[in-house]
Amino acid sequence: MGITLSLGGEELIFTRWEPWQGCNRCGERGERKRLGYCYIMEPPQKPVPCWLYLGDMKLWSSRMRPEMQVEACQVPCQTSTLDVITFDNFEISEDSGSVWLTCPQGSIYRPILWEANNIPLTWQGQLSNQDYNTILEPTNGGRQLRVFEPAVYRCFVKQELVARFNPKPVPDLPEILSQDARSVLKALKLMLLVGIVLGLLGLLLKLFHPSHHKRSNQVLLVK
Repeated sequence: MGITLSLGGEELIFTRWEPWQGCNRCGERGERKRLGYCYIMEPPQKPVPCWLYLGDMKLWSSRMRPEMQVEACQVPCQTSTLDVITFDNFEISEDSGSVWLTCPQGSIYRPILWEANNIPLTWQGQLSNQDYNTILEPTNGGRQLRVFEPAVYRCFVKQELVARFNPKPVPDLPEILSQDARSVLKALKLMLLVGIVLGLLGLLLKLFHPSHHKRSNQVLLVK
């Protein structure tokens, strides 16, 4: 329990922290989080939650949400009991260049781990700007992940795999136009080839099968 602010009188506002949640990874280094809630104490009364003390007042709205702390952890693995839920073929938005993935059964109150191509995505990596292509959403404890590049994304809840995602990029317009242009060019080449073949066949027919009028002229000349 850490006192953080005096309200001007004897009231004190502070954060009361819950116990640490379980580690989000087993067998290797992971992370765990704990939540802190805003409390106000007015001696000699007992501390009460800020939202209850303030009632309908809209002050300190940001303090109404749980705070979150994260630290490193490492625990042994146990036998998995959850079935894998697979989600595939999510399309990355053309407008935003990204897509939000939601981990089923995950919440701010449960340990969550995301992986991209088997590489863990950590809060430490996000805070140190090491993970440029993903964003863990802190307001829901990492239940949602914003991704900007295609990869195989997996989420774990309480160290157990619950979902797999495979977002696909939207094809670029120049690429689509290029494919259409190649198709049109192939069609034109085919039409040109057919025209050449038909022209050659017509020429051969004229050479080996003279017209009736030409044969009549040749007979008259012999007489």
